[in-house]
Amino acid sequence: MEELRKKFIVEEKINEKKLSEYVQRSLNFGKVSIDGGIIIEKEGMSTKDQIGLALIMRFLANHLEKEIPAEVNVKELSLSLSIPEDQVVARLAELKEDKIAIRVNKGVYKANPLQIGKFLEDVEKKYGAK
Repeated sequence: MEELRKKFIVEEKINEKKLSEYVQRSLNFGKVSIDGGIIIEKEGMSTKDQIGLALIMRFLANHLEKEIPAEVNVKELSLSLSIPEDQVVARLAELKEDKIAIRVNKGVYKANPLQIGKFLEDVEKKYGAK
């Protein structure tokens, strides 16, 4: 029964190897400042992809630097990415539907760790890696 439980119930944690891989892949698109600000460096990305990437980058940054929260709110995303708040809200709703974003509280989201690899793969196909 324990073996079945381990297969069926998964943790949201990312092991060190995956974390390292995801951070390396994310570096192709941007960085996170020490205060948690998201910096997207790749030009021409859709707003949805920028926001999804921002969620993932903040989630990963939290694993490297505990002072940086894994969660991000609409206002922070709007300011960091220079995207109007109403567009951020609309894209977050889409990302939540796509299971990329998890709503933590009203207007506060974090990345779904189980979807990080797939999302990075999709943006790498769309925009290429450095």
